[in-house]
Amino acid sequence: MRELSVMEVEAVSGAGFFSALTSAILGGAAGGAAGALIGGMHGGDGGGILGFGAIGQGVGMIGAGLIGMVAGAVCAFVVGWDSPDTVTSLVTQAVSNGSANILG
Repeated sequence: MRELSVMEVEAVSGAGFFSALTSAILGGAAGGAAGALIGGMHGGDGGGILGFGAIGQGVGMIGAGLIGMVAGAVCAFVVGWDSPDTVTSLVTQAVSNGSANILG
């Protein structure tokens, strides 16, 4: 039996599952944070019944946070980053952009 190369190990069925799973967890956390930031900023834009959108902001934070979490987890699972440095830099960039209102 011969020794497999790195490329051959990656081609084996299920070889990158745990890498994709950890990427999905980190991507879900980043997507949830960015979604909650955007939902909180724009959830109460309509003003609401009393003239301020506190309820809309709360619902926007929760709803957009959940949607961002699911979307981030699915996208990160599909991409399945191998390098932790790449994942960390992308998550840092996504949160920075979300807090700077570039995403929304």
